[in-house]
Formats: sequence, structure tokens, C-alpha cells
Amino acid sequence: MPTISRACAAVILGMAFMHAASGATACSAASTFQAESAGHHRQFVSVTDGVRLEVLDWGGTGRPLVLLPGLGNTAHVFDSIAPALARHFHVYGITGRGFGASSIPKSGYGADRLADDVMAVVKALDIRRPILAGHSIAGEELSAIGTRYQSQIAGLIYLDAAHGYAIYDPDRGAYLPDLGHLAAQISRMHDGPSDKSQMTALLDEVSVLQRSLRAELAGIAADDASTTGAAPSDPTPADLASFPAFRCFVSAQLGGVIPEDEIRQTFAATATGGVGEQKAPAFVYNAILEGEERFHAPDVPILAIVPVPRASDLPVGSDKAKRQAAEELHTRMQEQEIATLQRQQPSATVVRIPYGHHFIFLSNPTEVVSAMIKFGAQLP
Repeated sequence: MPTISRACAAVILGMAFMHAASGATACSAASTFQAESAGHHRQFVSVTDGVRLEVLDWGGTGRPLVLLPGLGNTAHVFDSIAPALARHFHVYGITGRGFGASSIPKSGYGADRLADDVMAVVKALDIRRPILAGHSIAGEELSAIGTRYQSQIAGLIYLDAAHGYAIYDPDRGAYLPDLGHLAAQISRMHDGPSDKSQMTALLDEVSVLQRSLRAELAGIAADDASTTGAAPSDPTPADLASFPAFRCFVSAQLGGVIPEDEIRQTFAATATGGVGEQKAPAFVYNAILEGEERFHAPDVPILAIVPVPRASDLPVGSDKAKRQAAEELHTRMQEQEIATLQRQQPSATVVRIPYGHHFIFLSNPTEVVSAMIKFGAQLP
């Protein structure tokens, strides 16, 4: 998986075991849950038999804007930014299957199915030609929708989401989509193991996977080297004693304050009101990652908001040179991804936010809101 996906998974899957990032984020120990939960209307929409998704509505009277969270998050992660957006858009948020209060079916986590879920909500609520904004791996949903539901949307906003799982570069590859395609090709070989065309296709897929796997391993090695000697900073019992306290602990990792409402949606409460286990089962994360696809940039209006150079989510190691080398490697990778988007869709708008975090709408909310408003105003 691309390095940014690894960072995202670390944030969500291992919030309770993360290392402290450099610098501090201002975070009040007072609870914000009541205000956040009161700021939206909550409902549930059936998208297929036995599967209901949580939908938040923050109101607003402008063009509809639908917010899609990244891996492991719920729509509540947008609680802090949605009110500002609601002054210019009618803002909705959708919690995907497998997370938060939405249904947790055993299947249906491929990119196309997740995209169908989103559009089922759009249809059920009669949301006309919305702008869709997705964070992180929700970029795959944006690209699937932009490819298959082009006439039903006004535009797409990739919030640090235009990575290989959303905009695929065949010259560079992307590890998990390539792995999935190789597995599918191997499966097809069972029906014709001596078919020369199938054998050639298999050889091509092996070559592509080798290329993307080498790049993935290089990124992992650079990250590992950059964090060597870093002291772990796990949450203390005091951090885990309450959701407001844990919210501040997590916020220090993200570069901006995460809504307490989101923490409560992601983790169960203990009998004493502290923070317990994460709610989403591990198979959901794995199924989403295994369901990544190869998407070309859709032929629709696109805005990509990219933190480049990126503020790393990883702990600071003892070797500054290795840290710098890792940051330079990831900056080159980001610039390659930007170039891929602009090559495939020359009309796409790219907004660079230097030293923003992966949760760019938390670390740089003013710049993100401004860019989204400007993009929306330019759409027909």
C-alpha cells in the first residue's frame, strides 16, 4: 500500500499506540461532544438489503456537498469543518459500511461497491448533482463515482486522496491494486493454464507488481530508517481515562484537533467512561485495502488539495539525515502523483499546502475551506 495509506492505517488502527509527533496542537480538555453532535441532523439510509449507512446533514442552502471519510473514520470526523462549509454549501457526510453506526456486513468493501453505496444515498435523499469530497482512501470512491456516475455529479474534491488507489499511474504502479490484479489473473489461469495469451498477461502483471513492490519496500525502508531511535509515547492511563483527554492525545498526532464525536464513534467506552477498544473489526480494513482498483482520473471537474511537502505522521528518529531523506523521497512521490493527475486530467486544479498533515482539513482548515469554496463557485 502507498506510504500514506500506511500512515492513515496507523492513525486509525493504532491510535492508542501512536508515537507523539513533534510540536503540539492546542486542544482543550473540556468535552466538545454535545456541541458537535447537536450541529447536525442524523439519519440512516438503506443502500442495499440489510445495509444501512449513517448520514449526517449539517444544513446550508448552497450546492450540495457530500463529505466522505477515509479509512477507519466516520462522517463525524468532519464535525469541526462542516459548519464553515455550510455557509456556502448544503453539507452532508456519509459513514461508510463497516464503521461507526453504519451496518457491518461481511462483504461489499470493493471500491465500486462503496461508490454504489454513496450514490444510493444520493438518490435516496434526492441530492441533485452534488460535489463529492473524499479524504484519503475515499479517493477511490471518488474516482469510481466520477468514472461510472459522471452525469450525476458536479465535481470531485480529493483531500489528500489522489494517490495510487484513486489515480493509477501504469508506469509506476501501485502495490495493492497491482496485487489484486495479479491475483485475478492467476485465478483466470485456472481455466486455461496453457493459454499463451493468459500466460503473457500473467507475466505482464508480475512485472508490474515487481515494480510497485520495489517502490513500496523503498518507502517502508526509508520510514523505518527515519524513525530509528525514536522513543515511543503511548497514551497514559490519564489519556485513556476520558474521551476529551484521548481526543487531545490523538490530536497531537494529526496536526489539528479531531472532533470528540469522531473519537466516540471510533472507540467503545469502558464501564468507567474511558476509552476502550476500537469498534470496527479488522476484517473491514483488510477488505477495503484488498478491494483497491486501478482508476484513471475521471473526466469531471477535479480539485486536489495536497499537503506537499507533508508534515510526517511518524515519530522523529535520532538520525536527522535519514529523516530528511525519507521526507525528500515522499515529496518526490507526491509530486509524481500530482503529475499523473495533471497528465490524465489537465483541467484538474491542484492546491498545495506546504507542511500540512494527512488530515489536511484538520491541520489547515482555513486553507481547505477557502479552496473548496472557490472550486464550488467556479462550477456551472
